[in-house]
Amino acid sequence: MGYEKKLAVFIDILGTKESNFDDLYKINNIFHKELIRIKEREMSCKKFTTSFSDCAYIIYEINDLDENETAFFYYIHDSLTDLVNTISTIQINGFMCRGGISYGELYYDENTKIVFGPAINEAYKLETEAIMPRIILSDELGYILYDKENNVIKDKFKKLIRKDEFDDRYYLNFLYTFSQFDFFDYDEGLFNEKIQLGDKEYNFDECYSILNTKSVETVINKSDHKIIAKHKWQLNYLMQHRKERMAMLK
Repeated sequence: MGYEKKLAVFIDILGTKESNFDDLYKINNIFHKELIRIKEREMSCKKFTTSFSDCAYIIYEINDLDENETAFFYYIHDSLTDLVNTISTIQINGFMCRGGISYGELYYDENTKIVFGPAINEAYKLETEAIMPRIILSDELGYILYDKENNVIKDKFKKLIRKDEFDDRYYLNFLYTFSQFDFFDYDEGLFNEKIQLGDKEYNFDECYSILNTKSVETVINKSDHKIIAKHKWQLNYLMQHRKERMAMLK
């Protein structure tokens, strides 16, 4: 018994304090269904989830690979790809997410749901530093993944890790789920293929329209500057993502 190195994710759903019972029931139902889907989606690495109200920890084991192995980074990338579908599903249902991702030492017990350790603490701390509706990575992990993607992927639209102009933090691109096609797919028109998010399917334009409309309405109708700032950040993120997608399709 002791610490082992694993990937730790902490997620918090934003905006629930102002919600009524029906909305809270809806988002908690969606959230916990998605955590079950994470457990059930087949991957090469083992996964563990534990949740409380509108927060959750998700642990990926990364198969005990050495951090200097190329395969290690592929497993990290695959784990985060698994995560973006969950974040997109929560977003499309009207709620924003904030969180932190850390790789390091932790302990968990699947039977008792006990989870603790330095990586757990860091993931939680990162969520408090995220400020905007984004899942940020530790600086070390973010830099490594961002650098490796830049070396092998030309189009920004198809990158999983982004670096925010707001504060230079690395964050998870939750719309990455709509970019997982090769160039032949784009030629055949499959770039507009629908993706399963929760119980429904959406293409990029549908997802963009839903998220954009929600944020525009919030900016217009809300008076809380903190809430407005979060939605303005998201509007900028959506606009940049759409521009990148259109540039790639030309």
